[in-house]
Amino acid sequence: MNAPQRRIAHLDMDAFYASVELLRYPELRGLPVVIGGRNEHQPTMRADGSKHFSRLRDYSGRGVITTATYAARAMGVHSAMGVMKAAQLAPDAILLPVDFPLYRHYSHLFKAAVSGIASQIEDSGIDEIYIDLSDLPDDTLALARRIKQAVKDTTGLSCSIGITPNKLLSKICSDLEKPDGLTILGVSDIPERIWPCRCVKLTVSARKPPTNSHYWVSQRLPSWRKPN
Repeated sequence: MNAPQRRIAHLDMDAFYASVELLRYPELRGLPVVIGGRNEHQPTMRADGSKHFSRLRDYSGRGVITTATYAARAMGVHSAMGVMKAAQLAPDAILLPVDFPLYRHYSHLFKAAVSGIASQIEDSGIDEIYIDLSDLPDDTLALARRIKQAVKDTTGLSCSIGITPNKLLSKICSDLEKPDGLTILGVSDIPERIWPCRCVKLTVSARKPPTNSHYWVSQRLPSWRKPN
């Protein structure tokens, strides 16, 4: 009897910390929001009942960005960037402090939702997991849609999923169509979808990233022929 084809999913929550904060402050949806401030940057209530939010231009210090909304990313702000540098790019962006207990709560929620559908899960961080779908009888696309909907129903948050025969490619694919993306690739799809990718997308586990994406994938996957 033939073994089932490997179907490994990588699920990555979309701008996780920032998205959790938008659940708490829905009035900030669509705005550039950066997570990385201190407690002093907590929103305060005005006399008229509205909230006052700190702005990046108000920050001074040596902190770094934890994450940012997609609106802030469009302005050049990204994770691990210094807050002072981010303030130069987007001075009017909203600055919020990190709230790790809240993020851990939502992390538990989305992982529990996925485990109700697929039990073979590898925890890869607060906002991402690998899921082995190989032994499940359901169609791959239907499974992925069920998982995405379960996460949405449970948390109110979106996630992106990549499904391929191995973890490396699934990690790459979960990033290809963010946010709220779904990418499913078989071996025959790799030349068209993976070889054109920038090498930065292919160095998820390389200590010394190579300069050629064809080389990297072919070395990690020696049974798959490197294109000419």
